[in-house]
Amino acid sequence: MVTIELDANAPGLPWRFKPLVRHIEVHPGQLARVEYEVVNERAATVTGQAVPSYGPAAAGEYFKKLECFCFTQQTLAPGETRRMPVLFVVDPKLPRDVNTITISYTFFEVTPRGGKS
Repeated sequence: MVTIELDANAPGLPWRFKPLVRHIEVHPGQLARVEYEVVNERAATVTGQAVPSYGPAAAGEYFKKLECFCFTQQTLAPGETRRMPVLFVVDPKLPRDVNTITISYTFFEVTPRGGKS
């Protein structure tokens, strides 16, 4: 079993962004699904792009995302709440000494402050 720890950040964005669970246990090779929730607290439409990072850094090559909100930009209307899935598999070739993988998503705004793109 491998523990997957989930983290979320949105520095400088007026978004509340969090995983719905903080960690899950998976068997390497098992298809797994987690969800993140984001709320736009700004009174204007905002577009963001999520960038993943992994700990340990080498674990990234064993964490295979099949579906992820990080593949595309996310545009949220004022006050909009959205649940976003991540569908993934941990490669069975993950080194045996890696028992925990932390995946952290950081959202960055990709539209000008005026809200026009």
